[in-house]
Amino acid sequence: MFTKKRIVALMLATVMSMSMVLTSCTSVAANNYPGTTEAGAVTINIAQEPPKMFSTISTDTVSFNLLRHLNDGLTILDKNDKPISGVAKDWKVSDDGLVYTFNLKDTYNWTNGEKVTAKDFDFAFKALLDPTFAAPYAYFGYVFKNGQQFAEGKVKWEDVGVKVLDDYKLEITLEQPTTYILDMLAFGVFLPVNQKAYEAVGDKYATDADKIVTNGAFTMESWAHESEIVLKKNPAYPSASDVKIEKIVCKMISDTNTGMNTFKSNELDMLGLNGDQLAQMKTENQPTLTYDDGSTWYFEFNLNVPTLANEKVRKAMTYGVDTESFVKNVLKNSSTVATQFTPPSINGNKKKFSEEVGPQFKSHDVEAAKKLIEEAKKELGVDKIEVSLIIDDGDTAQKHAAYFQEAWQSTLGIKVNVEAVPFKSRLARLEAKDFEICMAGWGPDYNDPMTFLEMFETGNGNNHTSYTNPEYDALLAKVRSEANRDTRFGYLMDLEKLLMKDMPIGPYYNRVRDYTLSGKLTDVVRTAFQDFNLVNATIK
Repeated sequence: MFTKKRIVALMLATVMSMSMVLTSCTSVAANNYPGTTEAGAVTINIAQEPPKMFSTISTDTVSFNLLRHLNDGLTILDKNDKPISGVAKDWKVSDDGLVYTFNLKDTYNWTNGEKVTAKDFDFAFKALLDPTFAAPYAYFGYVFKNGQQFAEGKVKWEDVGVKVLDDYKLEITLEQPTTYILDMLAFGVFLPVNQKAYEAVGDKYATDADKIVTNGAFTMESWAHESEIVLKKNPAYPSASDVKIEKIVCKMISDTNTGMNTFKSNELDMLGLNGDQLAQMKTENQPTLTYDDGSTWYFEFNLNVPTLANEKVRKAMTYGVDTESFVKNVLKNSSTVATQFTPPSINGNKKKFSEEVGPQFKSHDVEAAKKLIEEAKKELGVDKIEVSLIIDDGDTAQKHAAYFQEAWQSTLGIKVNVEAVPFKSRLARLEAKDFEICMAGWGPDYNDPMTFLEMFETGNGNNHTSYTNPEYDALLAKVRSEANRDTRFGYLMDLEKLLMKDMPIGPYYNRVRDYTLSGKLTDVVRTAFQDFNLVNATIK
């Protein structure tokens, strides 16, 4: 019934360099740039071609940003990132917190004319877990009772906790109580899929504008690959009267200078700013906006490469770079140095998780790095170490890579060959594990440490490092089955500590983004959990 495949770990494209607002949504006054001239339309820059627009197998930010405008799930997020009613009208929860019964609205329609029903969610959730799809986010479906067992071929779909009670009633039974399940169901991989539309084109589904069927605030009017995607307001959307923008033109401009020139020519209404551009906008008294996008950026090491299988090499490369200088002199914004994987945006037991677990390594520990690299060379039986680094082909990624390339050479004597490739190609190579090191980023899908720590389980579709540790896997199993909150967060802290001890990835910064809007566009939602959302934005 199902066919194959997804893209990479909710990686946020380095070159996107867009930003967000501290208060979820803002308006800008005294603007120097009036913006685009087409009435009712706005133009934004998504920087890159979305690799895959099929929600079940997607994982990158570019695709999910567009899918947020094209489809609604059972729940959606409001401007404060709280889950609210989407296709689900309301829901009831059993006393034990295991069974959720969703009553669906009968006002949602697919763009092929069919009604959105409970069967569309059943089809999508089965596809997510079906091994023939090889969805990297399949493990999200483990939240359903027997979801993992189905994915491993141990039970039939009828045994999974997803039941269609009638066209507009869906029952979900969880493997164990999950307090953030409503947040999870707003995430892209849980969007419904129209079975008729999918089966009509199979693997080509969502590869062009005429091969995707949607139910959200916008429809996909056109898709000129590697150039632009045009979204058009959906008049059949149940809340269409609340949608003020008639058309969103999504440009794919990866060069930051070109993006700035396009904005200043009033051909863009939203522009992500790098550090130099932020300073320039401030000198022009152009209003700028900032937000913590909730992501951690890290060096992703392929442990199948003999040199990088050596833990001391990975630690030396992580410890040996001056990330404070990188943030101050390269990023030139409010981003922060990362000394653990889970970022400051994620809630912990009583405080932020990063506060509770504390720093896991010392940034720019040159003495330790040099000692480690010398020990590693002896263990590997080599006089020098040479590795390759793949990055996106935008100018921002290349500037970042140049900084680290020089640091590794001058501090540790490690020669790093940099290869710049298109975003889509980078993701494909990560998925195929055809790389040695990659500069990667991961942003949260919901507000719990598991959205970061779960991905390094053995065999996880987003675990491109091939990291495997039975102790880590056992801790994950304990987190999933533990009902006591204090004990559960104790296990989560143990996971963070173990990950940073083994260091299959080397975190280097937590990203904060800066951007500006034209005088035309306001009320844009940008948060750690919604990279951008224009559904309820307005045009002046």
